[in-house]
Amino acid sequence: MAKVGKSTKKFQAKHLKHTIKERKRVQDHNKKIAQRKGGKKGSTPSVPVDKNQKNAEVFDDVNVEEFFDKEEKIPEMKKKAAVAEESEEESSGEEEDKDLDMDALAKEDPEFYKYLKDNDKDLLEFKAVNPLDAISDEEDDDEEGDEDENQDAEASASKQASESVEARKAIVVDTKLVKKWQEDLKSDTPSIKTLKNVVIAYKAAIKPDSRDEHKYAVTDEKVFKNLMFVVLQDFPLAVQKYTPFKVSSNGIRNISGNKKKIAQVSSIIKVHIPSLLTLLSDASNTETCALVLQSVQELLPYLISFRKLLKAIVNSIVDIWSSSSSLETQISAFAWMNNACKEYPKSVLEIVLRATYSYFLKNCGKTNAHTVPLLNFQKNSAAELYSLNPTLGYQVGFEFIRQLALHLRGSVNNPTKDSYKAIYNWKFTHGLDFWSRVISVQSTLEEKENPLKQLIYPLVQVTIGTIKLIPTAQFFPLRFYLVRSLIRLSQHTGVYIPLFPLLSEVLHSSMFSRGPKRENLPAVDFECNIKVNKQYLNTRVFVDGVCEELVELLGEYFVLYAKSVAFPELTTPPLIFLRRFIKKNSAAKHNVKFNRQLTTLIDKLTANAKYIEKHRATIEYGPKNKVAVSKFLQEISWDKTPLGAYVATQRLVKEEKLKLLRESMEEDGKNSKNMKTAFDSDKDIEMSDASQDDD
Repeated sequence: MAKVGKSTKKFQAKHLKHTIKERKRVQDHNKKIAQRKGGKKGSTPSVPVDKNQKNAEVFDDVNVEEFFDKEEKIPEMKKKAAVAEESEEESSGEEEDKDLDMDALAKEDPEFYKYLKDNDKDLLEFKAVNPLDAISDEEDDDEEGDEDENQDAEASASKQASESVEARKAIVVDTKLVKKWQEDLKSDTPSIKTLKNVVIAYKAAIKPDSRDEHKYAVTDEKVFKNLMFVVLQDFPLAVQKYTPFKVSSNGIRNISGNKKKIAQVSSIIKVHIPSLLTLLSDASNTETCALVLQSVQELLPYLISFRKLLKAIVNSIVDIWSSSSSLETQISAFAWMNNACKEYPKSVLEIVLRATYSYFLKNCGKTNAHTVPLLNFQKNSAAELYSLNPTLGYQVGFEFIRQLALHLRGSVNNPTKDSYKAIYNWKFTHGLDFWSRVISVQSTLEEKENPLKQLIYPLVQVTIGTIKLIPTAQFFPLRFYLVRSLIRLSQHTGVYIPLFPLLSEVLHSSMFSRGPKRENLPAVDFECNIKVNKQYLNTRVFVDGVCEELVELLGEYFVLYAKSVAFPELTTPPLIFLRRFIKKNSAAKHNVKFNRQLTTLIDKLTANAKYIEKHRATIEYGPKNKVAVSKFLQEISWDKTPLGAYVATQRLVKEEKLKLLRESMEEDGKNSKNMKTAFDSDKDIEMSDASQDDD
């Protein structure tokens, strides 16, 4: 037997008996018709006609078959959702049509009408019924019949529901009703009916154009605003009163109490989640976003059981964190993520860790002076989240770093223009820098065996492979960006990474062997660009920028080991290389400034090497004593060394330059905005003048 649907059961309970009764009446009528057709030639009558009976004269004069073949109109029946729900007006109308037809029959054939009246009075009172509207109870034993019965009954029930919805008008929510709900929610014992009505009303308010029929309608803007505050502020607290939670020793909120109440609240929360998702996607300012996030935080214990919906909520919040143009909004989203991961690490942490990297890459393609601070905050805040569970962070990081390695290998094995574009873009570059910051933060923790430290080697290999993929001058900005990432990684992890060869390759470029062209081009921002246009190649502005970046990075790299006992041996090969370069290019007048900068750097490196030699001359231990080696010059700050003092000064100079650059950019932005406003106003004036001329 096929499974009986809910609508079928409802039909059987309300309309089945009446339908069967009407069907039997139709069957009885059909039998009587069949009996009268027995006199037709070639047919077998079910009841023989006796000529001696009273009706013999009637059938001798009138052929019943010919009579029923006449085009007599049967009164039309109006369509109904169910036979039991007939209106009085339709019934009276049908009775009038039936009486008219019977009157016509009495005038045309009075003898036959008299016969029907004397012998078959029920036929005169017969009420036409469409047999297709009834469902046969004889088909219950057949599976296919059951299936058709379910479909017909469900269709009938659906039609009834749609007609009842159309007949029902939505309740318009006003200020008085919202205040009534608010008072009930703030009471000590809020009702489940109010909780349900508030959620339904707000769902109708934020999605008024949806196809779903709504019980409530919100048309006033003030009412909508008041309802929103009730839903976001009072509703979560009322839910906590109705089904309170207990806080464990670990700070985790667990719902406890009546299972029936928990089930009721869970069903309401499930309906409310789509509204929260809509609010999160439409949050346009920090205040609204913070209000929604606070509401979600209060409802978090009740959202944990809905795995898919919880993931949708987390992804929406991570999307705000990665795409917002306001740093305050990003901070609010990160605070929610951090609190949720700490409270429910098993349910939320993995979703957040995977979503942070995915959504970060999705929204980091646009990189400029305005978005760089936001992107840096995303990297640093995500690194904090990965520190909550280094083991899980290692699993997630391993998968994503492996993806980067596979992309790089595909580009190396298939060197085409498209494969190069898949690597030399901001998303790939930011991905490498993202994991550099994550591992750097992990290495500062006190844990000796941090699993994330195992990702240092593969990350360094992928980063160096990316730098060497296209070693042309056009991509020197990308090289410098990734070298900075590796310097940060080496600084925080204490792992030695040989970066001088990557920097010295720049000095072999042809731009240092021939005079640069003088073009009127703006300076290159190496922090916000990974590639320069071909028009910049061999120009004075680009060569000067490369020289400044190169000197700065050489100083930042060597200052990592400014207090190392092996600093003299570490800097000996680089010093030899740099002195030879200066000697070779001293004759070129176009490199005078760069030669002077390199000479200053060489002097500082030499002075620092002598400084280390002086201090290590008094020690008695050897290289095998690693503990004593690690404590060498531990009490001296790095900026007190000759090289450290030089690098600290260079940083201050660079910060001042960046400050002036940002101020000039902001001023240019304001000027362009004012020019646009003035242009629009002039355009309006011109249009008004033109309209006056037309008049």
